[in-house]
Amino acid sequence: MKIVPLNSVCEINPSIPVSIKNSPCMEVSFVPMSSLQTDGTFSNVEKRDFKEIDKGYKYFEKGDVILAKITPCMENGKAAFVQDIPTQVAFGSTEFHVLRPKKEIHGKYLSYLIRDPRFRKVAEINMTGTAGQRRVPTAFLERYKILLPPLEEQIRIATRLSRIEGLIARRKESIRLLDEFVKSMFLEMFGDPVRNEKGWEVKPFSEIGQFISGGTPSKERDDFWNGDFPWVSPKDMKMTYIHDSIDHLSEIVFEETALKRIDPGCILIVVRGMILAHSFPVAINEVPVSINQDMKAIKLRDGINSQYMVNCLNAMKRLILSSITTAGHGTKRFDSEVMNTIMIPIPEISFQDKFANHVAKVESMRLKYKKGLSELESL
Repeated sequence: MKIVPLNSVCEINPSIPVSIKNSPCMEVSFVPMSSLQTDGTFSNVEKRDFKEIDKGYKYFEKGDVILAKITPCMENGKAAFVQDIPTQVAFGSTEFHVLRPKKEIHGKYLSYLIRDPRFRKVAEINMTGTAGQRRVPTAFLERYKILLPPLEEQIRIATRLSRIEGLIARRKESIRLLDEFVKSMFLEMFGDPVRNEKGWEVKPFSEIGQFISGGTPSKERDDFWNGDFPWVSPKDMKMTYIHDSIDHLSEIVFEETALKRIDPGCILIVVRGMILAHSFPVAINEVPVSINQDMKAIKLRDGINSQYMVNCLNAMKRLILSSITTAGHGTKRFDSEVMNTIMIPIPEISFQDKFANHVAKVESMRLKYKKGLSELESL
């Protein structure tokens, strides 16, 4: 395959043709940065007259490839082959670079090259500007070299990848629907836990179990941080089931400090940090873990099922977030006084267990889908 610079096979940031400039009433698509998704698709694209957006926006057309040039959008993979927009001509964020393919390169193939993590890594290294406002310069794109197989081979590659992306999208949708099904099943069985319309017995949040605190071992002790025991912090709380963590501790920590091991099956929550301004992360640890000082682990009392509780708390997130307080230095916190005011419905344990059995079946299917998704993404 030939190795060529990008500017030899595509026009970079083309100018607006005179024919468009002279057509103020032409209907065009409007694509802000928020409309471009990291999977190369568009959402909420509007149609507007050209005269409304003839200044301050980036021009491109169907068949072009667009790339977010500013951090963090570029690093997150915001790039696309422009196809699914309502009009031939479009305008969007000035933070887009536009690549217009010439006859030697297929636009879809070019978009896969630009969305490749290897490209983004090199582009990130070559960004210019200050923190928070760093951008990929045009000069980098002009000199960036790509592999250029024959056009027929480009089309074959792009077609194969498009099919895989279609399978990935369907698998993600299946997983999303399973998650929604669990939420719907919870509400059907137990009702809204905030209104408690089914009249279940209630207990204050602070009384649903034993609350266990965490901590951070000394960072100056390298021997504390060279093990494989999970140490969970808020950055790990992005999923319902915790099997591992980003950071790990050695066994010596539990011999020389007061940090506790958390047995599997506890509810993990974040009780301090700015994440509580918009989210209330809740999870179940499926393996023994330790936690940092911004979290609590709850060893549930008898008569409360962990599957029931994690779904109950998820259903009550809006109420919990509205009750979060702010410390003197601005940090958000979920303290014991607030916990005393939040009442948690506690149905009969047999009913909770029935729900948990249903969830286990759904989770089995979800894990199968996630395994397939991982294989597709690797492919």
